Amino acid sequence: MSEGPPLGVVPPLAEDGAGLPGPGIGEPVLDREARHRPFRALRRREFRLLFSAYAIGDVGFWISHISLQSEMARVTDSSSLWLGVLFFSTFIPMLVFAPAAGVVADRVDRKRMLVVTRVLVGLLATTLAALVLSEIESAAMLSGFGFLLGTLFAFMAPAQLAATANSVPPSDLSSAISLESAGNNLSRIAGPALAAPILATWGAGWAFAVYALSNALMVATLLPIRLTRQPRSPDDGSAWQRWKDGLRHARDRPPAVAALVTMSVFSVFGAAHVALYPVFTTQVLDHPRTDFTMLVIASGIGAVVGALSTGFRRTVPTLRTAAIWVVGFGLFAAAFALSTSWTLSLVLLVGVGFCYFSTTTSLNTMLQHLADDDKRGRIMGLFTLTWAGLIPFGGIWMGAVADVSSAPVAVALGATVCLAYGLTIIGLRLSTRPPTARDATEGSRGGQVVTEPPR
Repeated sequence: MSEGPPLGVVPPLAEDGAGLPGPGIGEPVLDREARHRPFRALRRREFRLLFSAYAIGDVGFWISHISLQSEMARVTDSSSLWLGVLFFSTFIPMLVFAPAAGVVADRVDRKRMLVVTRVLVGLLATTLAALVLSEIESAAMLSGFGFLLGTLFAFMAPAQLAATANSVPPSDLSSAISLESAGNNLSRIAGPALAAPILATWGAGWAFAVYALSNALMVATLLPIRLTRQPRSPDDGSAWQRWKDGLRHARDRPPAVAALVTMSVFSVFGAAHVALYPVFTTQVLDHPRTDFTMLVIASGIGAVVGALSTGFRRTVPTLRTAAIWVVGFGLFAAAFALSTSWTLSLVLLVGVGFCYFSTTTSLNTMLQHLADDDKRGRIMGLFTLTWAGLIPFGGIWMGAVADVSSAPVAVALGATVCLAYGLTIIGLRLSTRPPTARDATEGSRGGQVVTEPPR
């Protein structure tokens, strides 16, 4: 096996996919008629079952997540720091375990991996429900359960993302990814909408019991699915060696590494703002603590539209496309940080959700098209690491800044970084324009004709 250049070499920001199977980045993946059928992946039985299973699990997750946040806010009197700790505890396993989970997802049956992890999540949710109903709870205990749930999510996520590609042909992949992301975000509306009456009527303990039931239903939906068998790569050494092969695969498929860096910056400085929704609700917008679910729902409405927009694209999204949405996110998030109006804040969060999931769905689609299936789990493990694994660092710094100054200051700082980064990437993309005829003529004068864009 060729070792290639050292891993420390940063690849160019090239958008071309020369030599890769299927359409390159920015090239048409559909004819014009198919472009207007964003729901075409639902024609496939396996994807319909997979989509249904994910929808059930996602609704349950949001009920659980909202309940954890609400219970932490109740136990700690809405402490920004403890809410940040809960956010950190839930997502730090993505950073620690997602790369290893990606290796596992390339070596075992992906459906079996999903079933096993969902069974374990259901058992954990049942235990948490029993403890909360018995009034055995504390901030540390809630953070501990957040960590355990996050660990199972870390092992589940790469297999779940990769399984989507095994349920449809390549021509329907963009549709499948956008529908999966849209379904995830519909659950951001349905989950909090269901969580609010459950919390108000029965409390967090019964909300966790509902989550346990949703995992049982998800497992029942997963069992009949028959995914396309992923090609098994030959035994190429230790798990560490296989993970390094995944890194090399990302490096050799530009702009995969640039997309992962973009997702990293976006996660640390953008996504973590949701951890402060309870604080915005009570301290900035002067509403009851339970109304923070409305902020989640508003963001989710925009996220659904943003996720579905990728399915209407005729081409595979480019890095520049994602950077434009990062800029849009920065503008909407900065405006949200400045708002003291409840109605205006809800409207702005629709824009925040739209731009956030337009970005993440575009980057996910790009990476799925770039990856070989025998290394898809590892690429999705890296995406999970950058998408969810780095969010806890954002939760910690935003919580700390909010405690020292205010929640609006923390969100405004993150929005400013996202805005600056997005504009920088757009500038870099513009600097790598294709050569003009004049460039070729000037290059030939020096004895070398310019035939490639600068990289």
